[in-house]
Amino acid sequence: MLGLYPPSAFDAYKKDRTHFSASIDAAVEQIHAACEGVGTDDDALVKILGPRSPNERGLISQRYKELHGKSLRDLVKSETSGDFGYLLQLICFTLPQAEAYIVFHAMKGAGTSDHLLYSVLMGRTNEELDLLKKAYFEMYDTDLAVSISDEISGDFLAVIMKALQEPLVEYKPSFHTKEKAAEDAELIYKAGEGKWGTDENNFIKVLLASPPSHVRNIEAAYQAKYEHGLVYAIENEFSGSACAALTYFVRMSLEPWIFLAEHIEGTMAGAGTDETALSAAIVRYHSYLGHIMPAYEKKYQTSLYDRIKGEVSGKYQELLLQLIDAPRSVGNFA
Repeated sequence: MLGLYPPSAFDAYKKDRTHFSASIDAAVEQIHAACEGVGTDDDALVKILGPRSPNERGLISQRYKELHGKSLRDLVKSETSGDFGYLLQLICFTLPQAEAYIVFHAMKGAGTSDHLLYSVLMGRTNEELDLLKKAYFEMYDTDLAVSISDEISGDFLAVIMKALQEPLVEYKPSFHTKEKAAEDAELIYKAGEGKWGTDENNFIKVLLASPPSHVRNIEAAYQAKYEHGLVYAIENEFSGSACAALTYFVRMSLEPWIFLAEHIEGTMAGAGTDETALSAAIVRYHSYLGHIMPAYEKKYQTSLYDRIKGEVSGKYQELLLQLIDAPRSVGNFA
């Protein structure tokens, strides 16, 4: 699956002391100066943090707390507000902390923002899911699975719990053969379309245990035998957020760049922009914008940069566009 976390995210949980360069220390002091006294120099914050890579922002976040005894995010929260403040808070966290924050606020208040939950939790590598769980517990003093089980139910809960609690199997060509893919395609069919009533547990179990390369082989086998693909099967057997979460998992395996282009466009389509989801997507998938942006332009005949520029405004727009242009940490896709 997509590896989202830069090296600094993992370094933050190691016992060895992280080395910080002079440029990181200088950025920390510039931020501290920008937030001293009455009010905040928003322009300075955008200028300092916007052009940084996810890895650099993670290092700045760690170093700020070391030098000034207060988290950078808490400082920013007290000084900024609105969509700009939310986005600025996200980039002042390490990425595991940012995702924990996204998930927590997706469950806060009346109703749950299911689309934010499954977009963060589906199809994660085991290593990153472990860091996310640690970050969530450290920030909110409760287990992530417990928090989620108190907020959602039914098939959607079953999907999310399986994603959280079952380790993703590493792809092994000797095990994940075409024959294995054909067997799993048949298991999924028998648990879904080939059964009177859906065996949700087995359908979910087989699908979510499959690494992306194997999902692609299952898709080919399913198409060959049943003349349609996994997304069609999911849409026939599930509904609501469970359907959306499983579709998210499958399409991220089959066509990640065009799917993420559609995902980002979906935050801006229709009446009004979902700024929270847009901010989360740009911050989380920043390392892969080099793949996503060409896919976006090919599908929508305009650049993602121009689309965002025409959709949002003010300091929020300025910071989003800075992030899009910022250097990208190298991500991995398994």
